[in-house]
Amino acid sequence: MSFHAVFPLLKTARARYLDVLKGLEEDQLTWRLAPGSNSIGFLIQHNAEVEYRFCAMFFGRPLPEGMSLPTIGSDVRDTGSYTDLADLFAFQEAAHAYLLETLQALPEEKWHVPVDAPIGRLTPTEAVGRLIYHTGYHGGQIGLIRKYGNRA
Repeated sequence: MSFHAVFPLLKTARARYLDVLKGLEEDQLTWRLAPGSNSIGFLIQHNAEVEYRFCAMFFGRPLPEGMSLPTIGSDVRDTGSYTDLADLFAFQEAAHAYLLETLQALPEEKWHVPVDAPIGRLTPTEAVGRLIYHTGYHGGQIGLIRKYGNRA
């Protein structure tokens, strides 16, 4: 597997994810399905942070200097602070560009070498599969929130 093999998969998954975000209004960023669940803004931030995190965990590129990942972890709670649509979209675009640059630079021979990470032992190829699943999972949540959620 190589970047050229996974890129069409990533591109398709990304396009579907962005379709869910089309027409999103800033006031919808705080919408949730239920009290205590994650908001749309939180989920957008989280998806972007996970792209950065996978670069560090599986693809050999450290986080950008000063980068923190506040939506990742078992004790993380959505406090409703992700409410600036322009900032969220800029952050997610930067994260995705970082991911694509990282994958493009990954040497061919490393795509099938398992990497030990806090979430398990995966090859970079397998990690791309998990990342696509993750994006789709949270994209589906965002779609459901937009359809059925409110300012919970």
